[in-house]
Amino acid sequence: MTLPLAAWQQLRDGQRPSFGRSPDQPVAAVFRCADAPVSIDAVFGQDAGALFDISTWGHVVDKSVLGSLEYAVEKLEVPLIVVLGHDDCPAMQAALRAWEHAELPGGSMRRVIEHALASVVRRGTVADSVQSVAAAHIVETGVALMQRSPMLSSRVDDRTCAIVCATVSSADGEVQVHATIGAVDESVSKVFELV
Repeated sequence: MTLPLAAWQQLRDGQRPSFGRSPDQPVAAVFRCADAPVSIDAVFGQDAGALFDISTWGHVVDKSVLGSLEYAVEKLEVPLIVVLGHDDCPAMQAALRAWEHAELPGGSMRRVIEHALASVVRRGTVADSVQSVAAAHIVETGVALMQRSPMLSSRVDDRTCAIVCATVSSADGEVQVHATIGAVDESVSKVFELV
């Protein structure tokens, strides 16, 4: 069994899977924004299939996201979940506009923006840039996974799974860790470059 810290170090260092994992056993699950311009395989230097990919626009956590993550952790024995945002996210740009100008989109997109705004409030973040809104929302998304899934919370508590909340820069590929939950040392490389 791969430990969460070993899985994170593999991703951070861009190492190819070396834990004897078969293609149907990804090293990590990555919950990313659907409109991210950089592929998760490129961000972490992994071969296709090494990462279990889940995406929604603006990191909406619904039952299908929770079911997918629970499947990855319970059935595929994935030791790590990475909640990965990006610094030029249109959803977070819309949230910043809403924060500054009370300009909310209509329809279902409005709910996504309201979730991002609630993240800013809960984190007590200064909403002065897309990056600050994205960072707050990524961390709150990681917390929401723990709150909404007793199974994920239990796996984090027993140290067989961890959550890393990070953003990637589309300009230079720099990955910044904003928070970790579980058996991953937060001091392990807060910022690293695309491999």
